[in-house]
Amino acid sequence: MSDDALIAAVAQGDVTAFEQVHKKYFPKLMHFARRITGSAEAAEEVANDVLMTVWRTADRFEGRSKPSTWIFGIAYRVAMKQRTKLQRRAGDVELDEGMIASKDDTAEAVIRGTDLKNALDQLKPELRAVVELTYYNGYLYTEIAEILDCPVGTVKTRMMTARRRLRGILSDEEQTGGEHAVA
Repeated sequence: MSDDALIAAVAQGDVTAFEQVHKKYFPKLMHFARRITGSAEAAEEVANDVLMTVWRTADRFEGRSKPSTWIFGIAYRVAMKQRTKLQRRAGDVELDEGMIASKDDTAEAVIRGTDLKNALDQLKPELRAVVELTYYNGYLYTEIAEILDCPVGTVKTRMMTARRRLRGILSDEEQTGGEHAVA
């Protein structure tokens, strides 16, 4: 069943369709929210809140974008609110370890992945969201603009800024042997 058909069925109260939406999107939402909030616990709360919003508001989905774009737009707004709440509560959020490496990775891949994770962690959430949505979720700039509710030019500028900062952070890490300055 297509995402459009699933959302239409969810709008009609079809629990089976909602379970399929949940199964398909929960892991993706968890990953995305974890990268934005920096907390596995907060990410789970965000993913659940997003899916409950989908359940309650599927009848308002107008189909002007892909369902996934609509869902990730909700996720971005909920994750940013959650991040703000976490920062107020505990200052800057420490991101969870082990978000990139798996047991099958080579040592070099683990180091590269850890360096990239550390570099991404240093980006502002708005920049990190653009990188995550582009490279980890496969969205086009036009779709990201819808998700973030901003012009496409802003998405392009954020991506350009993110790439520049990541290059700087990663080159600093190479020069200092892993220690890096916050960008």
